[in-house]
Amino acid sequence: MLRTILAILLCLPFSLHAADTPRVLVTIKPVHSLVAALLEDITVPDLLLTGLQSPHSHQLKPSEAMRLYSADVIVWVGPSLESFLPRYLRNFHEKTVITLTHDDHQEHNQLHTDPHRWLNPMLAIRDSHTIASQLSKRYPALASAIRINLTKLTERLESLDRVIAHLLPPGSEISAILYHDAWDYFTRRYQLGTHGIMNPQPHSQPGVQHLDHIQQTVKTRGTRCLLVEPQFKPRYLGTLAFSPGTTIRVIDPLGANEAAGKDAYFNMMQTNASVFEQCR
Repeated sequence: MLRTILAILLCLPFSLHAADTPRVLVTIKPVHSLVAALLEDITVPDLLLTGLQSPHSHQLKPSEAMRLYSADVIVWVGPSLESFLPRYLRNFHEKTVITLTHDDHQEHNQLHTDPHRWLNPMLAIRDSHTIASQLSKRYPALASAIRINLTKLTERLESLDRVIAHLLPPGSEISAILYHDAWDYFTRRYQLGTHGIMNPQPHSQPGVQHLDHIQQTVKTRGTRCLLVEPQFKPRYLGTLAFSPGTTIRVIDPLGANEAAGKDAYFNMMQTNASVFEQCR
């Protein structure tokens, strides 16, 4: 059914969705927050995923496909995150598609397959400049306003970075086991150590041997926190949080519990940094 809807949409004339007001769609909430800041007092970008869905395994709904079609600009991280999206983007030749992982191959390879680049505020600044440049090319009449917003956003991101670095001094050990390998950009930026990863493949059950290793780590290192994410509901957590001193806390790389908008990224990052600090 979805393919049929897309086929019909693609046959419609471009004039049906051309408009003077920018129509910008962003896939995930943290990046949407940055785009919302860049477009402040211009327009409100559309958000595809609320944060409760995992972009790794999302199944596009017909209503979401129609929103993709209606957008003039689509901002996404890349195929290592929104793996459902490339086959749809191939059909949108008239749109501006802004992909945030094109110019970062070396660093991306160093971080294996972790696409969660926005968790480093310095990369958020770099991506904001990329997005602003592409938006200005698409909408040259708005370039001056976008440039002013970019300056304000950059200053705010730099301030956030300083706040987190003060809260989590370089070299801090975080007595925590993370649910999955999504935090390399964050821990490398602030030079933090952790006790390991619960589930290297978040969409499948970890093996018994790996769970035994995690249990031994919790016991021998006195791990204080098991850090889970709202997008995943692992059934085995009860077998790991057996120590009286170990608590389950929530960290959220997608800002699922934040209201969408220009403040969402900053609220999410500060909340996550506070959770890490509580597990020192």
